[in-house]
Amino acid sequence: MPSHVLETSKRTPLYLTVAVLQFFVVEFLVAGTWRGHYSYSANFISDLGVPFCGTDGTAPCSRTSLLMDAAFVMVGVAYVVGAVLWYRVERVLPLVPVVFLVVAGIGGVVVGLAPSNTHWEVHSLGATLFLIFGSLFTLTTALTVWPHRSGPATYVALALGVIGLVGYFCFTYSWDLGLGVGGIERVAAYSAILGFVVCVHLVTQLQSVRRSADVRVGDKAGA
Repeated sequence: MPSHVLETSKRTPLYLTVAVLQFFVVEFLVAGTWRGHYSYSANFISDLGVPFCGTDGTAPCSRTSLLMDAAFVMVGVAYVVGAVLWYRVERVLPLVPVVFLVVAGIGGVVVGLAPSNTHWEVHSLGATLFLIFGSLFTLTTALTVWPHRSGPATYVALALGVIGLVGYFCFTYSWDLGLGVGGIERVAAYSAILGFVVCVHLVTQLQSVRRSADVRVGDKAGA
């Protein structure tokens, strides 16, 4: 592997992790600008992507909604970049999880570019792609890594994948399980995002295993 590609490979996990975890920071900050009018349980995540003025227009409004939209886009872009790097450059993941990740990434970008107040149908489609295929990516990546290196991270990824899918279908059928519509939506969304973070770690482990195997093969060939 060329030196510049190897150097990029070493930094990829950090870059991708930061690119998706910023979502939680931005979500917290933007929710704070609602001055107590935003509820993690009663409000959708997407509500943070539109200015909030209340039904009579007197409630606090916030231009920071653009930050939330940008956070959605950044997560989606990170997904697509990760997919390209892991499949075309580092060749560490098979096609199926990569396709799932690309579709989820496109969904994330769509969510950010099409706010729910102006393009509800498109926004809803993007959210569906992100939530379903994000969790499917987590599951298939965990199953890909399992035969090579099983451990706590693999089990966590499998659990997050299942929880994410269950959360999505509960959200779709309005089964909030006492968490509220915003709470059950977050079960699905947070599982997908945190699942990606865990998968970054799993892919790094898989790379290490394969490089060690290549070294052993090279040593045997040179003996």
